[in-house]
Amino acid sequence: MSREGTGKLIQISKRARTRYVSIPADVAGDDRFPFETGEEVMVTIDTDNNRMIISKVKE
Repeated sequence: MSREGTGKLIQISKRARTRYVSIPADVAGDDRFPFETGEEVMVTIDTDNNRMIISKVKE
């Protein structure tokens, strides 16, 4: 499988502020993929490196 792939940012409607990130099947299907469907995640904006970081919410 793959640890890297190109996804897409999706906006459902012009009025919606929520955005969704699609994760390529090769990445999501990798046995090292750390998330489960429906799991809460923390989304952090790293402005210094121009990236978004998605991590597990610590319980």
